[in-house]
Amino acid sequence: MNIIGLGAAGCRIADCFSKYPQYNIYKVDVGLKGDNCYSVPKCITAEEYESLDLPKIKPFLKGMKGETMLIVGGSGKVSCISLKILENIKKLPLSIMYIKPDMELIGGSALLQERVVCGVLQEYARSDVFKQIYLISNEALDTIVGGAPIIGYHDKLNEVLVPAFHMIKVFENTDPVIGKINTPKSTHKITTIGLYDVKKNEEKMFFSLDKPRDKCYIYGINEERLKTDGTLLKKITKQVKEKSTDDLTTSYAVYSTKYDYDLGYIIERTPNIQIQEVK
Repeated sequence: MNIIGLGAAGCRIADCFSKYPQYNIYKVDVGLKGDNCYSVPKCITAEEYESLDLPKIKPFLKGMKGETMLIVGGSGKVSCISLKILENIKKLPLSIMYIKPDMELIGGSALLQERVVCGVLQEYARSDVFKQIYLISNEALDTIVGGAPIIGYHDKLNEVLVPAFHMIKVFENTDPVIGKINTPKSTHKITTIGLYDVKKNEEKMFFSLDKPRDKCYIYGINEERLKTDGTLLKKITKQVKEKSTDDLTTSYAVYSTKYDYDLGYIIERTPNIQIQEVK
């Protein structure tokens, strides 16, 4: 899978993915140097970034094949070149990971820019230009980690985000023991993920989706337990059925692991554009 990190937030997350051999890493930002890096001229305003001519971006992305995901943060002005990048790889199976900042900490033109970029990318996903858009909230990740120190703040959040996403992708490309990760409906393009504590039956979502319509629970269970625990399937189906409502379809997939502890993840989807109001 190709990972393209755009801007400071996107590049930090791309660097976290680089420790896994399954990903080819590309980075786009101001002042970058090195292999698979594209340096963007520094601009003052979002409008200047939007009107930038990027003459070398096409050859930089040329030769990219297979599944590709662009990671972009909503608070950086450089996010305004997202569509220029995506235009050059539009024939590939594309996904977006959008990192939503704490909306109470930005204002003025930055707030307007965030709403425009986030809204446009969701609309493109809904229009079938992209496979899906993953919405991730820094505020939600901060709550999950229980607060992070100022130095290394984003690294701490990414230590939760990246391994979870990676394991979900691993399971998506592995045959389950029972159940399956359903192919999303063509209208359910707006997605988030989360952690699931199998023992406590607790969910920790990376973004609070308004009106989710589809939810898949992913269980990674030790192989020996899958062979010997006669109550496990009943427990899992009970947990998943209890989450279902008239407006929310739930499903599950169980995978065999060598770990001596349970893994749990969630994929949640909706057709509805997400608009987060500032409190």
